[in-house]
Amino acid sequence: MNDDHQPASSTDRAGGAECPVRWVIDDVGRYLAGPDADPHDVASTGREAVARGATEVRDLLHSAYGAHEVVATEVRFAGPERGFRRTVFALAPSPVALMLLCTRTCDPGEDVIVMQHTAGCGSSTRSASWPFGMARAEALTRPPARGCAPALPDGLDDLATD
Repeated sequence: MNDDHQPASSTDRAGGAECPVRWVIDDVGRYLAGPDADPHDVASTGREAVARGATEVRDLLHSAYGAHEVVATEVRFAGPERGFRRTVFALAPSPVALMLLCTRTCDPGEDVIVMQHTAGCGSSTRSASWPFGMARAEALTRPPARGCAPALPDGLDDLATD
């Protein structure tokens, strides 16, 4: 193994004759236990690390966003009295929450811009002039349409299920 983690030969690499998981266990174990470690320690250390890694992969895959899912919502306000303000939220506001937020932060006639940033389908922007009713608030906070791209690359779908 060299510093770039390239296998030294075709039989000790993931695509060679040896099992890919075995190769990962050996490589991780050697790295963590040290080059002069006992083979038993290398194998034990590698198995423990790979077992923890498998749990981390499952958690990582469960945390994946669909490309259409909103990962951040930016709300901007602009008016002649208070100027331009903006806040980025981790959660998307409900229509009623947006209206209540506007009652506290907006003057009549101010522009309210809601930008929803998705995981992989770009951002959508909607705007209205305050005050607006529930129908407009619902339109401002409606998430972008689905269908842009899958959440997980091909071949990983089965790993995300318990």
